[in-house]
Amino acid sequence: MTFDTVIAGILSVFTNPAGLLWVLLGVAVGLIFGALPGLSATMGVALIIPLTFSMGEVTAIGTLIGVYIGGIAGGAISAILINIPGTPSSVVTSLDGYPMTRNGQAARALGWATFSSGWGSIISWLLLCTISPLLARICTGFGSPEYAALAFFGLSIIAAVSGKSVVKGLISGLLGVTLSFVGIDPIWGDLRFTFGSVNLMGGISTVAALIGLYSIPQIINSCMDKDNEKISGKDLTIKNIVPPFKEQWKRKFNIIRSALIGTFIGIIPAAGGNIAAFLSYDQAKRFSKEPDTFGKGNLDGVIASEASNNGVCGGALIPMLTLSIPGDSVTAVLLGGLMIHGITPGPTLFSEKPTIVSGIFTMVFVATIFMVLLQVFGIKLFVKTLNVPVNILNAILVMLALVGSYAIKGSFFDVLLTLFFGLIGFVMTRGGFPMAPIVLGLVLGSMFEGEFRRAIKLGNGSASIFLHRPVAMFFILVAVAVIVSTVISRARKAKKGDEE
Repeated sequence: MTFDTVIAGILSVFTNPAGLLWVLLGVAVGLIFGALPGLSATMGVALIIPLTFSMGEVTAIGTLIGVYIGGIAGGAISAILINIPGTPSSVVTSLDGYPMTRNGQAARALGWATFSSGWGSIISWLLLCTISPLLARICTGFGSPEYAALAFFGLSIIAAVSGKSVVKGLISGLLGVTLSFVGIDPIWGDLRFTFGSVNLMGGISTVAALIGLYSIPQIINSCMDKDNEKISGKDLTIKNIVPPFKEQWKRKFNIIRSALIGTFIGIIPAAGGNIAAFLSYDQAKRFSKEPDTFGKGNLDGVIASEASNNGVCGGALIPMLTLSIPGDSVTAVLLGGLMIHGITPGPTLFSEKPTIVSGIFTMVFVATIFMVLLQVFGIKLFVKTLNVPVNILNAILVMLALVGSYAIKGSFFDVLLTLFFGLIGFVMTRGGFPMAPIVLGLVLGSMFEGEFRRAIKLGNGSASIFLHRPVAMFFILVAVAVIVSTVISRARKAKKGDEE
C-alpha cells in the first residue's frame, strides 16, 4: 500500500458521518451481546450482517468489526458485576474482577477493564497494520505438534487458577478434561460417553457448560445470601472511573505483554481468546510482586485478562485478511460478511484494493475508541444493575441464562445441560472447588487429545516428532518450566507457613 492509498482509506472513514454512526451502533450492540450471559459476539455479528447489505464496503465491515470488538470487551461487565462471564474469555476476568466489586471497587474494576481492553485492541491494531503478513505466515504454519504443545502449555497453568488448593484445582481440571472426551473419537470416530444420546455425539457445549457452571451457582448463592450489598453511585464520576495515566504507565508491561500474547494467540486459527486470557493471567501472576493476592481482587488479573481478550481481535483479523483463514469463530462469520460485499480476503487484497484495506484498518481503531467511550460513560448504568431488587435480578438472569443456552444451537437439550452443570457447579463451589480449571480442561482437553494423537500418527507412532518441531518444543519446555516453578513456589509457601 502506498501513502496515498492509506490517506485515501482514512479519509473515506472520517468524511462519512453516517458510517461512523453505524460503527458506534455496532459497538453498542456488541457490548450488549457480550454482557448478556449466553449471547456472544459471534451471534451479534451474524445477526447484524443482514443490516449491512445496503451499506458501502468499508462501513459494512466497520460495523461488523464494531460488534466484534464491543462483544469481546462487553463480557467483562457481567463478569465483574455479578460474577457471570458474558463470554468464555471473560471467565478469567471474573477471578479478580468480582472480588473487587465485593470490596466496593466495581467502578475501578470496570474502568481498568475498559482501558485494558482499549490498549490491547490498539496494540494488536498496530501489529495488524504493520507486520500482519509476516505474523500470519509464521502462525498459519502450525501443524498438529504445535497445536498439541500449545494446548499442553495451556493446561499447565491450571495450578495458577486453582485458588487456595492446588489439589482441588487439579481435580476440577481433570473433571474438565474428562468431560472433553464426550462425543465422537477425533481419530477413529467411535462414540464415547454418549450413553446412547444423539445430543452428546457432538460433545458437550462449552457455552452451555460455562453458563451452567458460572450463572446458576451464582444465582443460587445470591438467593441464599441475606446481605446482598448495593453499590452507591456517588463515587461513579469520570475522574474515579478513568485510571490516571501515571497508573496506566506503571502497569504498561502487564498491558503490553498481555496484548502481545492475545495477538499471537489470535493469529493461530481456532486457538481462541480463552486460551489467551488464561496464559496472560498466568504470566501476570508470575511477574507480580503480590502473587498471593490474585483471585482476591488483584487489579493486574483484570488487566491481563482484558488486554489479551481484545488483543485477540486484531490478531484474529491478521490471517483472515492476509490468507482468508479465520482466527476464531467471529472472524469466520466476518469472512462471510466480507465475501457478501464482494471482498475476497487474501494476499491480493492488499494490492488490488489497498484503499479498502486501509479503511478497514481505520475502522478497527475507530471501533476501539468508541468501545472505550461507551463503556466509560455507560459504567453508571451498568453498576445500577446491582441495585435492582435481588429477586427480580435473579429471575432475569435465570431467563437470560436459559434462553442463551437454547439460542446457541436451538436445542432444548442444552438448556437441560445448563441446569445439570449448574447443580454440579453449585455443589463444587460449596466444597471450595474452583470453576476456572473445569472450563480450561473442557476447552483444551479435546484440542490436546485430538492434536496429540494426530501428531503421533504423523510421527509413525513415535513422540520424537516433537523433537524436530522447534515451535512445539518451545511450548513444551515453557510448559515444563511453568509446572516446575509452580511446584517449587507452592512448596516454599507451604514450608514458610509451617515455620510461622
